[in-house]
Amino acid sequence: MHREVLSKYDTITVGEMPGVSDENEILRTVGANAGELNMIFIFDLVDIDKPNVRMALRPWDVREMKAIISRWQRCMIERDGWNSVFIENHDNPRSVTRYTDDSDELRDKGAKLLALMQTTLGGTLFVYQGEEIGMRNAPTHWDIDEEYKDIETINFWKKCQQIYKDKPQQLEHGKKIIHMKARDHARTPMQWNDQNNAGFCDPSVKPWMRIMDDSAQGINAETQIKTSDQDGDQLSTWKFWQRGVKDRKEHADVFVYGDFQDLSPEHPSIFAYGRTAAVSGERWLVVLNFSGQDVDWVLPESLTVEIWACSNYVRGQPEKPRQGQIRLKPWEGILGRCKMV
Repeated sequence: MHREVLSKYDTITVGEMPGVSDENEILRTVGANAGELNMIFIFDLVDIDKPNVRMALRPWDVREMKAIISRWQRCMIERDGWNSVFIENHDNPRSVTRYTDDSDELRDKGAKLLALMQTTLGGTLFVYQGEEIGMRNAPTHWDIDEEYKDIETINFWKKCQQIYKDKPQQLEHGKKIIHMKARDHARTPMQWNDQNNAGFCDPSVKPWMRIMDDSAQGINAETQIKTSDQDGDQLSTWKFWQRGVKDRKEHADVFVYGDFQDLSPEHPSIFAYGRTAAVSGERWLVVLNFSGQDVDWVLPESLTVEIWACSNYVRGQPEKPRQGQIRLKPWEGILGRCKMV
């Protein structure tokens, strides 16, 4: 296919290859000299809580998440392959609900935390519609029979009702799985503005799926785009993504193509990693608190932060120690430029 068709055009190719996690098999496809595809979607991270089937829940922790990301960052660097970077698509729930805290108080912090992580990882970044404004899963009070449309969800719920009709505890667990994992969560209409139907369709038309109520509460594209850079002490989720993409382009030799080093593999809630440009030695530090608690983390002695460039809590440069111990707030992420190696 590549030889007869794709090689004749200026294209990029992406393979959807769920269930494939063997490094040798993947490098046969996306290695620099493989001659097949430019990149594939590796599903290990979005499958982290699936015990072999989608509609199920398996406990996982931050160390497991870090190990997955670090594995594929290192694999592609060491073996001359190429990553795709993504945590949302049409077949998976919203990332801010799945990996962080989607409460009204902390949703924007979690959405920005995930934006900071993705815009500083090596590879080609894919952003799913609605992710850039922090859309979250449908609320738990929605009636499953009335509001959910995906045939997988409908069949799963029917089966739960048949099997567990006299077992309320198990039936509640089935609801929990739907509230967390259903594909419907990624298929609610895109929230363009705070008007009726969120600008997705004419106000007189009933959309195919219910509009999320929070579209009128700032979780919409128009509101977040129009927010002035001088309004308040924080960037909107959309503007924080814009900041991250801009940094990614300006420092592509670091964030897209640079070396990756996991600095906190055993820490239960902190994901800290260094990114270093191969030629210039430009070095950046990313520290992410994947927990709802204040957490202290000690910078390695080998690193000296020259400037903390951004935080998902404040506009501009956060005030943090440049050496020694730093304290991160719940779901806080910070980015620092280090002295060059």
